[in-house]
Parts: sequence; C-alpha cells; structure tokens
Amino acid sequence: MFRRQVNQTVLRTAPATVLAASKAFNSSQSQRIYTSGLPSVRAEYEKHDSLCKFMYNRWEGYGDKMACIQYETKQQMTFNQLSGVTNKFANILYHHGKVRKGTVVCVKLLDHILYAPISYGILSLGGVLTTTNAIATPETLAYHIEKSGAELIICMKMFRQAAEKTAEMIKKSTGKELRIMYMDDFMKMEAPELPSNYTAFHEAKPDDVVFLPFSSGTMGSPKAVQLTNRNLTANILQASRRFEVRPDDCFLSILPFFHIFGFTVIMSSALALGATQIILMKYSADTYLSALKEYKCTGGFVAPPIVNSLVQQLRGGKATKEDFATVDTFLSSSAPLSPETCRQFNSFVPHVQLCQGWGMTEMSPAVCVFPRGNKELGPEIAGCLIPDTELRIVKVDDHQQSGEDKSAGIDCEEGEEGEVWVRGPQMMKGYLDEKDNIGTIQDGWYRTGDIGRFDPKTGALMITDRLKELIKYKGFQVSPAALETEVLKHPWVQDCIVVGVPDPRDVSFEMPRALVVLKPGLTTTEIVNASDDIYRFTMANNPPHKRLHAGVRVVESVPRNATGKLMRRQARAAEVEYMKQQEQDHAEPTEASAAA
Repeated sequence: MFRRQVNQTVLRTAPATVLAASKAFNSSQSQRIYTSGLPSVRAEYEKHDSLCKFMYNRWEGYGDKMACIQYETKQQMTFNQLSGVTNKFANILYHHGKVRKGTVVCVKLLDHILYAPISYGILSLGGVLTTTNAIATPETLAYHIEKSGAELIICMKMFRQAAEKTAEMIKKSTGKELRIMYMDDFMKMEAPELPSNYTAFHEAKPDDVVFLPFSSGTMGSPKAVQLTNRNLTANILQASRRFEVRPDDCFLSILPFFHIFGFTVIMSSALALGATQIILMKYSADTYLSALKEYKCTGGFVAPPIVNSLVQQLRGGKATKEDFATVDTFLSSSAPLSPETCRQFNSFVPHVQLCQGWGMTEMSPAVCVFPRGNKELGPEIAGCLIPDTELRIVKVDDHQQSGEDKSAGIDCEEGEEGEVWVRGPQMMKGYLDEKDNIGTIQDGWYRTGDIGRFDPKTGALMITDRLKELIKYKGFQVSPAALETEVLKHPWVQDCIVVGVPDPRDVSFEMPRALVVLKPGLTTTEIVNASDDIYRFTMANNPPHKRLHAGVRVVESVPRNATGKLMRRQARAAEVEYMKQQEQDHAEPTEASAAA
C-alpha cells in the first residue's frame, strides 16, 4: 500500500504538522507531504488482527456501563449486554442465516440499537458486511446486491415488500436465491452455540475484507469499496484520538449508520471508546431537542439540514440556549457547512462548538477531524489531519480533469489550492470491481477529487471545491463553490448554486451561471431587479474570469440531496435544457414572422 520514501528531509516543523519532502518515484519533482503532529496510534491498532476482536476487547473493559439507548422505545443495552447479544446474533446468523466466512450480508436498517450487534455478529463469523439505505427502492437495492455479491439481506418488516421485490428481481436476473431475515425476529429467535470446529473468528487477518460500503467515488456509478479489519480498526482509533471521545460522553446519534461516517465515526467509535449513544431512528426538531435535554448529551453528530433546522427553532423561540446546556460539540459531516449557518447557530448558542470533519468512503472514512475544544480555528475548516495520515496538495491540470494523468503529480506551493491526495492505514484495499481502480490510486496515494488548501501553521485543511465541478472559462479553472460564497454575501440571497453552461461562442468552454433563491419579504421592485443587482454585485467583487458571465436566474429552490449536499450535475443538466428551451421559444416567433 505504501511506497518506501527515500532521501526524506524535514523542511519545516509546525505545531500541528511536519512538512517533509521526498523524491517522487518517477519524477525529479519533490513531494510536499503534510502529516499530523499527534502521537501515532499504530502500536494500538497493530495489536488486533480483526475489528471484531478489537471491539469485543473494548466492550469487556466497560462492563455494565451503558452503551446505547433507543430513544423511541427506551430499550437499553450495557456493554456486557451488547457483547452477549452480538454472540447470540452470531449463532442465529450461522444456523438460520447460513453465514460463513466470506458470506456477504446486506444490512438494510434504520438506525437502531440492534444495528451494532447484527453488524458485529456478521463480522464475528468471518462474514462480509455491506450496508444500504433502509428506504432504498428495489431497483437500487438489486444493484447493490448484484455488485456486492450479497447472499442474505437483513431488514425491518416495514420494508418487507421492497426486500421481497428485490429477491424476485435478483432471481430473474441471476437465477440466485436471495435469503431474507427480519431484524424484528432476532430477539425472539434461539440458536445453539457455534460448532467447536468453526474458527473463523480466531483465524481473522488484518487484511481480510470485512466491509463493502458503496461510494460514488470521484465519478460514475456507485462502487463497492473493500475495507479491511486493519482499515476500520485504525480509523476508529485515529478519529477518536483527534476528536477526543471520552467514556463520560453521551452522544445523540441521528445520522445513518449505513453510511460509512455513521458506521465508523459515530456508532463504532462511541462503542470502542466507552461513550454512551442515544439512537434516533428519524429526525424531528422537537424529538431531537427533547433527547438532548433528557439524557444530558455532551455532543451530537449532525448534517447541515439538521443545523439549519435547529437554527430555525432557535430563531422562532421554540428552542433556547438552555436546551443545549450540556452540549459542548456538534460535529457536522456529509456536506459543507456554510459560514452563515455557523454564524447564526453560534449567535444563539455560543458555548457549543460547531465543527466539521472530512473524509470519504475510500478512507474508512476519516482523514481530517476538527480538534475538539479548539477555540482558535474557525468552523469553516474541514478539520485537521488525524494520526498516521499523510496528505499532499497536487497541481490541477486538464489531464487530471479528464482522469488521464498517470504521473505521481506535481505538488503545489505552500498555501496554494490543488487536488487533495491522501494515504494512511485506513486507505481502502481497492474497489471490488478491478476496473474502477484505474486512475484512483497513484503511487500509493488516493486521489480524492476534492480541491483544497492546507495551512501548515495550524494543521487545518480547507476544502474549496470538487475537481470534476470546476468550470473551465477561457483557460481558467473557476471554482463554483467560491462564486457561491460571493453570491451568498448579497443581502437578498437565501440560497444559490453556480453551474457551468456552454459558452455559445466556443462550446469547449463554459461560463458560470448562478441560480438563486431569494429571501422572503423582498419588495416587488427588489424581486424584479434581483438578477441584475446580484450580477452587478459579483462583477464588482471578482476578477474578470470569476464573474457570472452566463448571468443570474431566480428560482424557487436549488437541488440538494437528503444530507444537504448540492446536486450540481443535476442542476447543470436541467439548466442547460432550460436555456435550450428558452432559445427555442424566443426563436419560434421570429421564424413564424419570417415565413409570413
């Protein structure tokens, strides 16, 4: 996984980072490698051959301490009980589910207190876990099953119809029988102990693939990512060291466990570090606030839509600072938090640290996490490097835009923006489909497709855009995210998205165009003049190549996914179609008059 570095020289040492250079494998250019200044966790993760052994060992140490509580039902489980239930479920899965070493099992559940024992029950048998959205359609689920090779699906009875429809589709397309088990039955089922000659648990190896989450990667259809025992064990320890999870913590969990961030950073890290987690199946502001107060939560894991919802509650007087009295930190993921959202939230609850983390499925997922308790860094940063992780900022050119670049990359100067490349013990073994690996890992580095810059003085990473989303305007690489930040500074704008649309003078280039949602309460005159006013506003504040040359259009909403992330590809496609239609509509009367 790692290339041995030669001629390594320390160029600079900073409080949080070490900047090192080494000769690139096939280049005379030096590599500017950033690393965390935190102590290594390597000795700890190398003690354990498997993720399961690591987790069982941790649970044994916490004994009768409370591990998790299901908020809706008040069902509780101590760490001793968690260990016992996981063993019981392993027996059930072996005898009733026919799970053996290498069997791929798809878990399709809402966040639930039984999510962990089912998942770790599968892993303790040497099975391979793959997770999917609980509300996934049969078509989406069938794609997931076929790509992962899952033989068994575990879901809730409320999703029986989707599971059975999926099984029919799999039977028709592959001829294979997809077995179905229901979580609702697990606590009522019984099964004998495992045969004494079944030794998969004890024979587990660090490089065994144990988890197949799906990632969109930097482009294309969702891909199955191979994560190993070593990847996940290391990442739990890495993220926890930076975020400083404590046994006296009580975290409120609402982000989905099927997502890699939910599985590793939320569910597994809390259980490995002895924290108590309060689990919510579905989000509502009232329920969330009630749970915070009832269990005196010290922190929570959120996404931008949840933060926006809480801001609305605070602004409307339905929540107060006292509702967050015991909370010290909210860690947000899934999509970037806007500076304005952070400012609004902290204007109501200044004692709560609202911060972000950054990573991707291919890195198990954590790469950068905000240092808990740090008062010097702003909430807009993506976080600071976790232990045993290396990062480079690599220059962007047209070859990298097209995915054709096969070189080791040329590093940016300190403080410059470029594509973020990373590596560490948490880096995936590779995609399950070998052809998906082409151009993804180069010379031992994972190319993230994110554009960012690194500050070696603070150890902070700032993510500014996506490589595939950069707009090519007359030879310049224009960041839509940077333009969105400028547009959002206009006092009339509530939300916006910037996309590149074809330049009619040269279709090989694009021009930036903004779709904006206006704030409520504007006058009729302001609404009528909004497009021109916003356009002039950005003209005054940006250099020529960073202007909205394709104009501004007012819309009712901008497309975002369930976690609040802007859906830029869909927005661009829809806007290009809209502009074509507008052009046709304007052309038709002219043609008609010419014919007349």
